[in-house]
Amino acid sequence: MHFSTATSSILAAVLATSASAHVVLENPPPAKFLQYGPTNPLESSGSDWPCKIPAGQKLDTSDASPRTTMVIGEPQKLSFQGKAVHGGGSCQLALTKGWDPNKDSSWSVIHSIEGGCPARNQKGNLEGPNSDVYEFKIPAGIAAGQYTFSWTWSSRIGGSPEFYQNCALIDVKSPNKKRMDMPARREFSAMSKRADYPEIFMANIGAMSGGCTTSEALKQQIPIAYPDPGPSVDRPEGDHLYKQPCDGNPRAKKGSGGGASGGSPAPIVEPSSPPASSSPAAPSSVRPQPPKPEEPSAKPTSAAPVTSSVAPAPKPSFSAPGSGGVAGGQSPSSLCTHGQFGCFADGKEAYVCTGTKWVKIFDVPESNPPRKCTPGVGNGENIVLVDA
Repeated sequence: MHFSTATSSILAAVLATSASAHVVLENPPPAKFLQYGPTNPLESSGSDWPCKIPAGQKLDTSDASPRTTMVIGEPQKLSFQGKAVHGGGSCQLALTKGWDPNKDSSWSVIHSIEGGCPARNQKGNLEGPNSDVYEFKIPAGIAAGQYTFSWTWSSRIGGSPEFYQNCALIDVKSPNKKRMDMPARREFSAMSKRADYPEIFMANIGAMSGGCTTSEALKQQIPIAYPDPGPSVDRPEGDHLYKQPCDGNPRAKKGSGGGASGGSPAPIVEPSSPPASSSPAAPSSVRPQPPKPEEPSAKPTSAAPVTSSVAPAPKPSFSAPGSGGVAGGQSPSSLCTHGQFGCFADGKEAYVCTGTKWVKIFDVPESNPPRKCTPGVGNGENIVLVDA
C-alpha cells in the first residue's frame, strides 16, 4: 500500500481499514453477500466482479436479499453504514437489466458523485455514524422492470488503489402521471431520455479493468473526476478534482470526454505534481491539511463551472514523534500487539498489527528529498517520516 503523507490521522484511517469496517450500502439495502467481508473492496484480480460475487456463483435473489421499488423520476435516497470513509472520494450509481449480473453485463450510469462520497468534507475516517444522505433519480430513459443497482466507490485516501462495489435488487416502476402536479410533470418531461447512458467506470481490479488504476489521484489525495460521468452529476465539495486519465471498462467509449452534456460540470484539468524541494525539510510539528475544496461557481446540475488549472497539492509536512519514541527489536515475522504500527526494511516499509500479526500497509514513497520512517514499533503518534 502506498501513501503520499504519513500523518497519524492517515495511519489511523488505514488501521480502521485493516481491522474494522469500511463502508457498506445501507439504502437501497444490498443483496445478500455470498462471502465474508461485505465492506471489503473488490479483489484486486477482479475475480468477484461484479457485485462481490465469488467465481462460479450468482447474485443471491432468494428472500434473504431485500427488494427495493423505485419509481422513475421520483427522488431516491442513497446512504451508507461504516466509519472508514477514507476521506470520501467519488461514487457512481448504475443499473443493469435483470437480477443476474455477470462479468459481461453492460451497466448504465444514472448518477455520478465526484468528491464527497460516501461522506462529505472528511479529512479521514468518521468517529461516529455516517449521517450523510445523497439523492438521485431513475431517469425517464430507463424502462420499467427488474434491475441490479450498483454503487461503486473510488476512495480519496487509502493504500494501494482499491475499488468498492455493492449491489441491490430493485424493481423500477413507471410514474403515475395523472397524480403529478404541473411542476412535477414539467420536470419529468425535461429529464434526459438517453438510450446510451455511459458505461460504469472501472479501475483497480487487474485485467478486468485493463490495468487502469486511480494511483495518481490517490497519491495526491484528490477525488477523481470520471472520464464520462453521464448527464447527472453532483460535486458536493466543489471542483478540486483529479481528471482520471483512464477508464478500464472495455465497453467505455474511448475519447468520449463525457460530462459536459445535459448541464453536467466540465471536467477538471489534471493537477500537476508538487514541485521538488531545493533543500531538505526537517520534520514539522504541524499536521498537514488536505486541500480545501474550491466553492463551485454554480450548482453542479445547472451550469458548467469555468475550467481552470488546479494548484498543485501542497507538499506534506509530518508530525513530530510523540513522547516515548519508537522501540526497535522486532520484524514483520514477530508477534505484535493489536493496533501497533511498525517500520521495517531500513525505514522503507510500514506495517500495522492486526490481531498478533504484522500486515504491510504501504511502502514509503520516493520523494525529493528522500524520506523514510524511523525503524521500530510504536503507536500511530510515533510513526513519522524523516529525511533519509
